[in-house]
Amino acid sequence: MGIDSAWVMGQRRDSIRCLLLPMAGCKLLLPAIAVAEVLRDANVKSVADAPGWMQGMVEWRFVSLPLISFEALAGRSPPKPDSNCRVAVCHTLSSNGDDGLGFYGLLMQGIPRIIEVRESELTLLHSESDDVAVLSRVEVQGQLAVIPSLELLEEHANRCQS
Repeated sequence: MGIDSAWVMGQRRDSIRCLLLPMAGCKLLLPAIAVAEVLRDANVKSVADAPGWMQGMVEWRFVSLPLISFEALAGRSPPKPDSNCRVAVCHTLSSNGDDGLGFYGLLMQGIPRIIEVRESELTLLHSESDDVAVLSRVEVQGQLAVIPSLELLEEHANRCQS
């Protein structure tokens, strides 16, 4: 679900509550409803022979979730988890039952910010990038941000859990 589809789902609103997630080198813009919780001091457990985009597993509500690096999926060097990092626990677009597999973690580089986004404040930027992890590049309230492909993130999370 991207920002555009949030406007057409259900009732039309003048604005959508979103989160700006600080990543290494960019900010991700997500509808707030896509994020279940933000974890501070998350205990990340490394996974042997994990793909480069997987930072490990993180414990959340007695379930181990895959921790994904958006930067690595976008072809950049993944940051190492440190004391300033946070984890955004994100909902998957499709539910996989009651076993906790409807969630995954995104490694962030700081504290996310809540913003109200009006459609008139969102400017789509043209990008030459063929990066499959990026749905769109936008300017919102004077800030540059990336709308990630939530479908791609979920696909990678599902690979870790099968």
